[in-house]
Amino acid sequence: MTSATAATTESPTRRAGGLRGALARRWPAALGAVAALNSLVLVARLPESAQAWISAWCVLLAAVIYLTWGTTRGDLANRRLLTAQTTAVLTFGAIAMAAVAVDPAAGRYVLAAGWLAHAAWDVVHHRLGRVVPRWYAETCLVADLVLAAALLTVGLG
Repeated sequence: MTSATAATTESPTRRAGGLRGALARRWPAALGAVAALNSLVLVARLPESAQAWISAWCVLLAAVIYLTWGTTRGDLANRRLLTAQTTAVLTFGAIAMAAVAVDPAAGRYVLAAGWLAHAAWDVVHHRLGRVVPRWYAETCLVADLVLAAALLTVGLG
C-alpha cells in the first residue's frame, strides 16, 4: 500500500495529528494555564495580607466546586463518592486554615502543598470520569500545578 492509499484509508475516528491536533486536544490545559496566570496577576496586586487569605480560600473553593458539581450531576448519590468529596472539602478547609494561621513564609508552602494535593485529586477525577467532566479536571490540574509552582518559586506577589 502506498502512502497516498494509506492516507485515504485511515479511520475517520483518528485524531488530527501534529501540533494543531495536539493543541486542539489540550485546550483544557491551555485554559487552566491562562486562568492560573490571570489569578496570579490579580492576587499580586492585592496587599500581602490579603494574598494569603484569598489563595487559601481558593484551595477550599476548588474542593467545594467538585462537591457541588458532583451533586448536580448526580454522581454523589454514590455514598463512597459523597464521603470522599466531603472528606476532601474538610481536608482542603483544614489546609486553608493552616495556611493563614502560620507565618506567611511558611504559609506559602502549606498552600503549595494544598494545590499539589488538589492536582492529585484532579488526576483521580480525570481518570474516573466522574463528579466533574474530564475537561474540567484537566483544566483544574494545570491551574493547580501552575499555582503550586508559583508559590514554590516566587511566592504570591
